[in-house]
Amino acid sequence: MASVLKMIKITAAAMIAFLGLGTALDAQQILIVDDERVEREAAAYKDFNLQVNEIRQNIVQLRNFVARGGQLEQLLADLEKRKSIIGNDKYEEEKKGLETQFVNAQRALQISELQFDKLRQEAATQVERARQPVIRKILADRSAQIIMIKRLVMGAASGIDVTTEFIEQLDAELPAVTLTLPQRTVPQNSATPTDGN
Repeated sequence: MASVLKMIKITAAAMIAFLGLGTALDAQQILIVDDERVEREAAAYKDFNLQVNEIRQNIVQLRNFVARGGQLEQLLADLEKRKSIIGNDKYEEEKKGLETQFVNAQRALQISELQFDKLRQEAATQVERARQPVIRKILADRSAQIIMIKRLVMGAASGIDVTTEFIEQLDAELPAVTLTLPQRTVPQNSATPTDGN
């Protein structure tokens, strides 16, 4: 019986605290930002995605070259077909060259992937550093306490979505991110198919 009374007291205290918190939040303004729209429209995100896309394409090109059934395997199959025409010595020489290209492309792929991950983290840090002052300024300008991500909100009254203002201020704070990927270690012609002649 004592434990039931204790449980009722705890439940009552929790409800009073919850109702008090709800009243306090009603007095404060909550804003929302559509983060998906920010990632589509803000200049820093566009610049980041453009640079990441170029790096990603380089990585995909290297992967296509070294992958099973990829460009290198096709070159080896073509070389195999020409073996009787070009002779054993020329065949071994070209095969060794393709094997060297494979090793170099694998090495370049590993390096590029590591650099890509590092650069992506650096760019994300730059964007996050620029976002914080923008968030603080909007909170202060609107006398608000919270900015929530729109996808977490089931419904909202008009006038609390500050996405456009957020994008404009973020663009002013960080119009572009700085990403520089060192040149690949594999020469361009060794990571692309050749005509084999």
